[in-house]
Amino acid sequence: MATQSKSDFWQQHIGAWKNSDLSQAAYCQQHKLKLSTFTYWRNKQNKPRPKLMPVPMPVLETSVELALPGGIQMQLPASALEQTLPLLWRLLREQG
Repeated sequence: MATQSKSDFWQQHIGAWKNSDLSQAAYCQQHKLKLSTFTYWRNKQNKPRPKLMPVPMPVLETSVELALPGGIQMQLPASALEQTLPLLWRLLREQG
């Protein structure tokens, strides 16, 4: 019996048991089921399945090295370029 069909088999029996007025033992005896296996599948169905959760991953920051006039070298994170380059450009034009 494949895993999915086992699950379906036990899901149907557990649903039928819930709709009956029988105890688990009486239901299993009536349907020739092993009580311990029935209990295993009933508990398995009641357990919440683990959900996939996003895991934050550290961003590996790449750095950029800038060589400026006058022998000045800067090393900064690539994410800072958007803010830093316009400022550097303005300062270089003013020096110009």
